[in-house]
Amino acid sequence: MFKAQPTLEVLIHRAETALMAWDREEQMHCLELALSLEPRDPHLWNLLIDSHWVFDESHQGLAIWYQAAALRPESVASCLSLGNLQRDLNAFEAAEAAYARAMELGSTQEQREVAWNRSQNLIGLECYEQAYVLAEQRLATVQHDVWRSPPYWHGWCDGSAAAATDQPRTITIWSEQGFGDTLQYLRWLPRLLQCGHAVRLEVEPPLLPLLRQGLAWLGPDLTIVPKGVAPRPLIDPCHGSLLSLPWLLGGAPMPEPFPPQGLGYLRSPSWPRAAKAAGRPPRVGLVWATGRKQKDPFLRREYERRSLPAPVLVHLLEGLEQAGAELVCLQFGEDRRRADAWDGTFAATLADGVSLADNAHWIAALDLVITVDTAMAHLVGAMGALGWVLLPWAADPRWLRDRVDSPWYPSLTLLRQPAHRDWDGLVQRILRRFQQWRAT
Repeated sequence: MFKAQPTLEVLIHRAETALMAWDREEQMHCLELALSLEPRDPHLWNLLIDSHWVFDESHQGLAIWYQAAALRPESVASCLSLGNLQRDLNAFEAAEAAYARAMELGSTQEQREVAWNRSQNLIGLECYEQAYVLAEQRLATVQHDVWRSPPYWHGWCDGSAAAATDQPRTITIWSEQGFGDTLQYLRWLPRLLQCGHAVRLEVEPPLLPLLRQGLAWLGPDLTIVPKGVAPRPLIDPCHGSLLSLPWLLGGAPMPEPFPPQGLGYLRSPSWPRAAKAAGRPPRVGLVWATGRKQKDPFLRREYERRSLPAPVLVHLLEGLEQAGAELVCLQFGEDRRRADAWDGTFAATLADGVSLADNAHWIAALDLVITVDTAMAHLVGAMGALGWVLLPWAADPRWLRDRVDSPWYPSLTLLRQPAHRDWDGLVQRILRRFQQWRAT
């Protein structure tokens, strides 16, 4: 009996459902069938290209983008897709050209939506001032959910004169986006306080003990309070996002005043460093997977790209153990099971559900932390502790390109895949470096 071919609407719905289920084969199949029905539909081409990007196949996505270029008109969506693909191929200059073109073509609202992607790419090009001016447009986009509504920075001049009578004495700063971003952007608080302001910092409750301990050295002008279910009425009319501070105060990764090398801007006398003893094996903490967020395709993409597959993890654990390391498990959640195939035993394992302040205590007692790109990397760097960050070949632009050092965190070493998805090659590099590090 003849079976009717699915309609275009049905195929698009099936493709969207497959994407949410992380079913690459079904999703690509539905989009290819849809294109056979409407081969000149620019929306379908954009969906197919973006799907390759989501599944970390930017090389294939770029080839299809150029194949489709003659079949569809230039648009904001096509230029944005091109920029995302080029950024994930470490071609930051080409990505900047694509994002700039998208903003030329777009309406005011479309420009705001492109500006965030462009700003992050500009950080990869170390064009910090331009990046942070563009990043402010995120606060005016429909999709961006912010803790407090505008107006922002009411009464603020430039923050340069502490005694200026026309500047607010107390400022409310609130966290935005993930824990890693919060830990990274705390570096501007010392400069804000140096301007003579008192600061009320609103953060997610899990961050509260960590920040109250780690920022106590900044003195009584900093008050740290938890966010609630909904924002309370503003006490201070001058307020804004923590992520806006580099735009407000200057965008260099090392704003003045900044702690000298060897000290982090998160530090506490309750986090004593472990004394080195002759003959003691080095204590190495490990984090091998990022937060397991499977419902959002973008977050799932980052989880898959940044986390060590189980066989690679076992190889790393075996190599470090053979090299004489005493291994400590800092991994949280279900992803601890990735180490089950390893025959060895951790010297210690961080209990599930402990606070970030407890994490800091553990980090302070270690000689080295080896972690993937997650909030742990930012915590180690913010503390000034020694850490190695394992990065995919095309990492987030904040880690720049082809560098082992980070302008954000002097105590971190950046170790990248030698080629796309080559975790095995990266593990070989880590083990060689560990041998050299231990010898010196």
